[in-house]
Amino acid sequence: MRLARTLISMLSAASLMTAISTAADAQCPLPYQITNGQTADASQVMGDLNALATCVGNVSPGGSANALQYNSGSGSFGGIGPLTNGQLAIGSTGNTPQAGTLTPGSGISITNGPGSITISATAAGTISPFYDPSSISITRPVSSAFTVNNSTGNTGALSNMASRGVVLTVPSGASFITAMEQNVPSSSAFTVTAFVYPVSYLTGNWFWGLAVKDTSGKYVGLGFRNLTPTAYFTFSNINTVNTFSTGTGIVNAQNPVWVRLQLTGGNFIFSFSFDGENFVPGWTVSSTAYLSSSLATVGIITDNNSSGQNLILDVFSWTSTSP
Repeated sequence: MRLARTLISMLSAASLMTAISTAADAQCPLPYQITNGQTADASQVMGDLNALATCVGNVSPGGSANALQYNSGSGSFGGIGPLTNGQLAIGSTGNTPQAGTLTPGSGISITNGPGSITISATAAGTISPFYDPSSISITRPVSSAFTVNNSTGNTGALSNMASRGVVLTVPSGASFITAMEQNVPSSSAFTVTAFVYPVSYLTGNWFWGLAVKDTSGKYVGLGFRNLTPTAYFTFSNINTVNTFSTGTGIVNAQNPVWVRLQLTGGNFIFSFSFDGENFVPGWTVSSTAYLSSSLATVGIITDNNSSGQNLILDVFSWTSTSP
């Protein structure tokens, strides 16, 4: 009777192997192929059963409950996770996918919830290309890179801001002139670019702009006068305005503005921009129209004639280069 039961079990197993062999060949190769009418050998049947059991074990889910499945090689599964709120399976070239979350860029917020990811713009006004270094490259100046030159009786001062650059403060007075200046990179060709925000509200007469001084102490200033017009100033020295010319009122210079002064081809070329990339021509004058060819400093110059109002400039970015 025991022999009969054994034979029945072997025949049943052989029948099972025969029935599933075609489907299993693709996923679970069997070491022995038993065909119809073939006498079943116990060792062959057990070999096929063990191979099938091993294969089924290999293709069982990987990882813990709720893990995502991936092909880990050799016909087996691996698991990612289980994922937390907002996580995704993110590809990694040549490696196992990784669980990770989305990272918000400038002006973007991300809220992760159970089975949800909400991407939104941040509140209006909190991000501006004028202040966001990821939108426009900012080169923060420090006060120690400049020398402050004041007219007589003027207490203009330059100081570092907490995190964004320097602030130049000029008190009100009868033509209080202040320059924050540094050595020119070259007397033949250079470019200085600054991002400036005149934060004080001014009335009356005032001027601020980029300036060049020669070795005799004379200045040329190119910038803005009385809110809107571009202007060209010459100064006999730090105490005296020599001449000034005013152009068309094309910009409100109490807004944040990028300004640029280039010495190229024997000319000073002044231009300005609101995006830091597209600069609008503002004024061009021969570099030797008033100054000598021996230049000493370049920087920012102010002339404050506003009654009772300090002139305050926040300088967020400053670069000075020579070709």
